[in-house]
Amino acid sequence: MTGPARGRLSRWLRAAAAVLFVVALVAVMVRLSLWQWDRARQRHSVQNYMYAAQWLLFALLTVVSIARLVLEERRAEPVAPTETPGPAPAGVPAPLVGPPLLPGEELPDVTWHRVRRRLGFGR
Repeated sequence: MTGPARGRLSRWLRAAAAVLFVVALVAVMVRLSLWQWDRARQRHSVQNYMYAAQWLLFALLTVVSIARLVLEERRAEPVAPTETPGPAPAGVPAPLVGPPLLPGEELPDVTWHRVRRRLGFGR
């Protein structure tokens, strides 16, 4: 196989490997949760019950995060392989990577300010 067929096959293999990895990761987290639950029942320990709930929460967050990444990837506009990103044509606004810099802000702080603004803590 050569060309596009090989690219599709390798993409499917990577996707299958990623799915298997996530399934194994979630299975390990669920198993750890069950182990903590058994320890909690033996020792009557609230701490072990909390650990059991924590491992289930980790597994749930892993699945939700992966699902969100997949949905965001599907929504993204595909870029043709022949296209090279360059300056925007005249009259077309360039996409903003983050919020505009405020007076006095410096470039390395943009990410932190963006997170703070998104959480509602910034200006």
